[in-house]
Amino acid sequence: MVNFLQMLRQTILVFLLLFAGISQSFPSTPHELLQKANQAYISEEYATAIELYESIIAQGYEAAELYYNLGNSYFRHGNIGKAILNYERSLRIDPRNEDAMFNLRVATARTVDQITPLPLIFYKRWWKGVYNIFSLDAWAWIGVVFVIFTLVGLGVFFVSRALKTKKIALGISLFFLMTTFTSFFAARAVYFQNYIIDEAIVLVPNASVKSSPSNESPEVFVIHEGTKAKLTGELGDWYEIRLANGNVGWIQKSAIEVI
Repeated sequence: MVNFLQMLRQTILVFLLLFAGISQSFPSTPHELLQKANQAYISEEYATAIELYESIIAQGYEAAELYYNLGNSYFRHGNIGKAILNYERSLRIDPRNEDAMFNLRVATARTVDQITPLPLIFYKRWWKGVYNIFSLDAWAWIGVVFVIFTLVGLGVFFVSRALKTKKIALGISLFFLMTTFTSFFAARAVYFQNYIIDEAIVLVPNASVKSSPSNESPEVFVIHEGTKAKLTGELGDWYEIRLANGNVGWIQKSAIEVI
């Protein structure tokens, strides 16, 4: 009887160990990885946090807070270029993220290249401020809502027999129609900014920018880690870039990463 109980305990132990091994062989869910990454960041294990956040993104998950946390981890780890890259990615998803904007300014202040951008014409500066108030999805939903309001106003205009009511309904409908066009143009501008205009961040300590896409061509200027550049062309292993101050040149793709 004792031998039987001993064998039973050993069998149960083997099954428990086998089950534990099987359960550990399954990859963690994104939620579990996120919890582990956040805990690693709190414990100041920034390299571990970076690895975990990156593994979540590698599975195809994207969120403003995820990129923001990854940017913070890189910043604490001393990688300014990657920090700026991920703050920028966070703001692409949520341009109203004030924490990301503040941390981006702090990180940018630590870069070598303090580039003064060319001034925008006042109406372009105003319009950029307007369409960056909301995200692409938010502007799209706002447009849909105003379309509905416009249709309701037109419905009241055609149904009502009172002249005063028809005038009010027509005026409201025209107002909502104009607002609808504004919201859709804003959505288009945000989409163009986020998905059509390619920008990149320099990730190497310093990079030589050439006059043409060749190592033998003359160097026109040097840029450093964390600098943002607009991509205006591509040829082989080279990108043509334009800086905010108007400087133009060619840089090797390995030196930068697209936002």
